[in-house]
Amino acid sequence: MSKGDEGIVVEALPRVCLHDVPTNIMVSGCPPSTPVTITMDTHNDEGKKFSTHAHFVCDDNGSVDVSRSESVGGSYTGIFPAGLFSTLKEFPFKGTRLQKLDPTKPWKMEVRVYKGHVSLEECDAETVKEVASTTLVRLVMAPGVRRIMVREGRVRGALFLPPGTGPFPAVIDVFGGFGGLREYRAAILASRGFACLALAYFKFEDLPETMDKLELDYFEEAVEFVLAQPEVIPDRCAVVSSSKGSDVALAMAIYLDKVKAVVTIGGIVAKMGTTLMYKGHQLWQGASMKWMISIDRKLRFIHRENAVRELYRPDNPLMVPCETAPMDTYFLFIAGDQDTTHSKYGVEGMAQRLKAHGREAQCRTIIYPGAGHIIEPPFNTSSDHSTYTVPDNKGLLPWIVKWFIKEFIIYWGGEPQATCDAQVDYWHQVQNFLNLHARDSSAWYQQHLQHSLTNNLQ
Repeated sequence: MSKGDEGIVVEALPRVCLHDVPTNIMVSGCPPSTPVTITMDTHNDEGKKFSTHAHFVCDDNGSVDVSRSESVGGSYTGIFPAGLFSTLKEFPFKGTRLQKLDPTKPWKMEVRVYKGHVSLEECDAETVKEVASTTLVRLVMAPGVRRIMVREGRVRGALFLPPGTGPFPAVIDVFGGFGGLREYRAAILASRGFACLALAYFKFEDLPETMDKLELDYFEEAVEFVLAQPEVIPDRCAVVSSSKGSDVALAMAIYLDKVKAVVTIGGIVAKMGTTLMYKGHQLWQGASMKWMISIDRKLRFIHRENAVRELYRPDNPLMVPCETAPMDTYFLFIAGDQDTTHSKYGVEGMAQRLKAHGREAQCRTIIYPGAGHIIEPPFNTSSDHSTYTVPDNKGLLPWIVKWFIKEFIIYWGGEPQATCDAQVDYWHQVQNFLNLHARDSSAWYQQHLQHSLTNNLQ
């Protein structure tokens, strides 16, 4: 709680929490029925500023409760409890996606209250004076979660272990086509009881610079590393994947016996752009993505909808053959129906393909209305843009040379409130799926429970 000089109070409940927990913001002490502006600011790990604001009219008691009060202007309108979190954008806007690169440091978000309905530009220029403020602290890692940087054999990544001795279900977290190491989803999963390896597989340290050619052996080594940890259920693991990382995640389920469950989020579920090797043999050669993608006059990626729909025909041989996975392997396919990569067609096509092979019992699909390509853990901002810097080695993007482009913006689609709703639901769905297939379905874990029960009864 923070009280300003004029008796105006802004309060956040809870003010300190895990990032996937909802926080309500309330203002009191204003004159009745007066206009106020609430702003929220944060910075990414590179120091870039992200801001949002909403205009409210105080009730008869001089209060605003963001969970129930209507925003009449600003970055969003209407009643949207998480609106300030979901509409954070780079300020001034340049298309940078807000991501947490260092999970050991919490998000710090400054909430400020101003009299009247003012703009972000006025607030930034300090031509108006705040009347109350408070700082939110949102943890990506729960207290007691252990982060272990992994350089084991060829494997590169970060392992997150929950507090305690376990045994914990094992999860490998694989992001998409930007490369490097993204740890925040693994950190939050560990905060919810999963032993999670955030796995880098290209454009990181001594790993390949591109994903043109990958070896499934590397991912198998990562599986064996996770399952060898003494705190981990040792006989099975799951994979959570996003976007271009989904094709290799599905290959893990097909060819690696200990991978029993895969989640894809806005995933590419066809053999595109990457040649995949295993034990010295080619599993598949990735088809060119040129025919699916163009760049518009605003230098934004555009995925051709008709081309994507054709790619994801259930009988297209380019589809990843999930029907050949072991019968005890399960899939959860997730997409937003406003995803500009049109991943919903992949979800629908894969569901039809598995049903045609009598495998519908191993497949669940969720398509969220109004959500875009980026579906994050709850209360991350609705990221509908990213910037992409073209590498000197163009990798998957050789056709970009003719445009002489070094950097462009990708538009991912999605509406903030619909995306927020999707985040909250998907997070519960994924945790339930992982607990079922990486923990409860484990024969080793069932024996462990029986042994523990016997010991407790003696």
